[in-house]
Amino acid sequence: MAFDPETIIAMADGQFVAIGDIEKGDEVMAVNLADKSQCTAKVLDIIDEKVEKAATVMAVEEINCSENQLFVMSSFSAKKASELRPGDILLKEGLAETAVKSVRPNNKLKDLLTLKTDKGTFMAEGVFVNE
Repeated sequence: MAFDPETIIAMADGQFVAIGDIEKGDEVMAVNLADKSQCTAKVLDIIDEKVEKAATVMAVEEINCSENQLFVMSSFSAKKASELRPGDILLKEGLAETAVKSVRPNNKLKDLLTLKTDKGTFMAEGVFVNE
C-alpha cells in the first residue's frame, strides 16, 4: 500500500506537503476509526515500496497509488483502490463525503511511498486512507 512520492499529504498545522518530503515525527491529519473522529497522527515511519500494479483514483484530486492501497469509506470501513468503483463514497476532511469519479490502472508507477502513523490513517490528496 503506497503512493506516488508527489502525493500531497495534509499536515496537522494546515500545510500540504508531498509525501516524499515528510519526515518521521511530523504530524499529519488522520481519522480515528475507533471513535469515528478527525484527529492528528504522528508519522512513525516512511516506507519505500516497489509495486508491480498501480492505480489512479479520481476523487477530490487524482491519487496515484498501489492497487492494494486502502481508502476509508463513509462507513469507516476500508476498500482497496482496485476494488473502488465510480460512485463509492470516501471520507474527506471534516468527515465529509466525496464520491469516487473514476479508477484506472496505472502501470507506470513502480517506486512508491507510504506512511506509518500512530493512528493507522492519514489524509492523501484530500481523502482519508489506511496505511
